[in-house]
Amino acid sequence: MAKSDPFKNRIRDINRWKATDELTDVTFDMGHEAALTWDLPASYVCVVRAIKPNGKIEERSYRQGIAAKRYMKNLLMNDCDYVVMTSNAILDTLHDLL
Repeated sequence: MAKSDPFKNRIRDINRWKATDELTDVTFDMGHEAALTWDLPASYVCVVRAIKPNGKIEERSYRQGIAAKRYMKNLLMNDCDYVVMTSNAILDTLHDLL
């Protein structure tokens, strides 16, 4: 008898989807709703999402504040923007959104 797959996923279904170049509109209300339902596990201090100059987005989660601070300082020195998400706030360095 064959074993069941312990890592079940829907990759076959997803591969059947038709590709499109159309972008999905995301509104402020959608983002705000996601922020209100944000739940950071107690063992983590924050999540830092970096936006690199080449457009690449890199996300890291931190259990120690000093490591997150060092990473954010490095991002600022390299002219990268970032968004910091803690258990009670979302802060960013994106000036053009204001």
